[in-house]
Amino acid sequence: MTTKSRIEETIAHAEMLSGQLRTCALDTEMESVRKMYEEMWQQVEELIPRLRGRLDHVQDEEPQFRP
Repeated sequence: MTTKSRIEETIAHAEMLSGQLRTCALDTEMESVRKMYEEMWQQVEELIPRLRGRLDHVQDEEPQFRP
């Protein structure tokens, strides 16, 4: 597995996790638990653009990874 494909896979997993955490937040009735899920969801959402930036960097630095 190449670095590019690992990063792409990580982004896909992060997007899935984000959706799952958001669903958990919407599904719970306990305020403290809902807030916990929302905080985790926001943390994952903040990571996704950073991962995409890393993917862009890899693609720019390695000609074989350019789209």
